[in-house]
Amino acid sequence: MLKHLSIASIIILLLIPTTLLAEGIVSTIVNAPLSATGTVKNTRAGVNVYLQSENAPGIEFMDPAVVGYGIPAGGRLEIEMGGDYERDWAIDLTQSAIMMVTGAPQQGLPGKAIGYSVEEGGNENTFAIVPTESTGLVAENIVSPAPGAQGDPVINRGIKVIHIGFQQSAFLNSGDTGTIVVRIKDKEGSVVSSGSASIDFLDAPVAQMLPTNFPQKMRNHNWQTIKPGDTLGQTKNTLPLTFMVYGQSAPGDTDTLYAFKGGMENLGVLSTQQLKAIGFAKPETLSRYNGGLVIQDVNGDGALDPTKDKIVGGVIANAPEGAIGQELRSLEKDGIAMLSVLTEKVAEKPGKRWGGSMLMLQFTGGSKPGKYRPTVALMKDPGNPGAGDGSSFTYTVQVN
Repeated sequence: MLKHLSIASIIILLLIPTTLLAEGIVSTIVNAPLSATGTVKNTRAGVNVYLQSENAPGIEFMDPAVVGYGIPAGGRLEIEMGGDYERDWAIDLTQSAIMMVTGAPQQGLPGKAIGYSVEEGGNENTFAIVPTESTGLVAENIVSPAPGAQGDPVINRGIKVIHIGFQQSAFLNSGDTGTIVVRIKDKEGSVVSSGSASIDFLDAPVAQMLPTNFPQKMRNHNWQTIKPGDTLGQTKNTLPLTFMVYGQSAPGDTDTLYAFKGGMENLGVLSTQQLKAIGFAKPETLSRYNGGLVIQDVNGDGALDPTKDKIVGGVIANAPEGAIGQELRSLEKDGIAMLSVLTEKVAEKPGKRWGGSMLMLQFTGGSKPGKYRPTVALMKDPGNPGAGDGSSFTYTVQVN
């Protein structure tokens, strides 16, 4: 089983924002998609630990064709919170504080449905995921009970992500850096797979652009396959690329930051093609956004205008060499762009619980076969584009 990745893979992982070190079966640590402030200093932890394998490092592990991890018969999965993560003794290490996940956006793997219990591990900072059946958890058999999962063209299987700070958060981001170690043990207690990563906590909150599959009954919106010229969200049997967006919380104490659920309404994307059509030339400080701009309609006219509205981020396009025609833009209905709305208007129950806003985008496949990876990013400070990006997520689209 995998112990370490190649040096080249580790170097690539070191380039991922906020992740200081990642090795073994851990790819990176990111802000969880149900938390606005999960990686902010002096608040509660709300993170996703993305796993990987030697044959499918980094983002490739989220391909539904790749099977995630299981737990051997008589064994367990341990997640140890180290570094500057501090245990909150008022919160027990139970299912409410952690969730196994398959895929990103995440389709949950609750213990009662999948067959595991959550308990405290070898020390007070360790979660133990223990199969309830003597056969353990066979990776190929681990499928999310999410309503739309069975409708996915390729069904995600196995554990791929660990969501820490789920309905409750048992740990605080108390210092500067948190470290998470993941171990899979067999019935003898020997480690058969392991990995770890560290993350620097943010000094102040930033707006968050996160993946979600709340609409369409929690279908998998990532790794969709289309033909050249097809458009996700418009072509039959495809889904838009959907994001959970949180606004930037004001500074506050631990509980105030943790409770923040504010979204960002009236966001949309104007693609590079659309910007050219209206004669808008991006300034040098926005040149990294080669695929378009994320804009917030501030005058309430329902249209996006980079000269009048607020530019808050952009699209970083990545496509096969020589490809043309690929485009990411706001999802359109009857020719009208659908701007972001509060989550509860799209998915009422989770929206009231988790807050945020829903942003849906359509993507048109380019002329060349291969993987297209549009990244949608929000700036740390829209008033200072040169300060860089604060939050982003990359979808993968396969064009055949």
